[in-house]
Amino acid sequence: MDKHRLTLIVIGVLGVAIVLGGWFVGVQPQIDRIDAANSQTASITQLNDAQQIKNDALAADNEKLGDYKNDLAEKQREIPASRSQQDLINQIDAAAVAAGVTVKSLSFDAAADFVAPPGVDMAGPSSGKLIDIPLTLNATGERAQLEDFIAKLQQSSRIVTISASTYTSGDGAPAVDITGTTWVLLPAS
Repeated sequence: MDKHRLTLIVIGVLGVAIVLGGWFVGVQPQIDRIDAANSQTASITQLNDAQQIKNDALAADNEKLGDYKNDLAEKQREIPASRSQQDLINQIDAAAVAAGVTVKSLSFDAAADFVAPPGVDMAGPSSGKLIDIPLTLNATGERAQLEDFIAKLQQSSRIVTISASTYTSGDGAPAVDITGTTWVLLPAS
């Protein structure tokens, strides 16, 4: 082997070593970084797509916000956030006038936390505390009118659950004694 040939082999080996070193030190790390960046981009794109779906749903809900507020106002008329006894008395009076009966007495008992009946597995509302307010009332009028009064009372905007009604028609005017419950949803603090 002559000297020039050995030099060319050494130069060739050094050239190959420099190319391989350049590949492993310069090019390959850049390719790895590009792959990592592409992977992160794909992951972020998936997150953005999922967030866009949520944003679209929120935008659709926002368009219906007026309807939701109206529904909430309706529900709050059925079960208000305070006792609102005068509103309830006005509702009872309106039902009595519409049915042609006279309310002789109305009383409210002490409010208490709602307790589900035995055997009913039911949690209270998550948005507050449900309170029941027992009530008793006596109304006089003809039987058909009293039945109409009870129906109108149950169809009123504020929920009144009637647990018992007793009709009497003795010596005096026909009357009905009603025991029931109205409800209040105290907001969560």
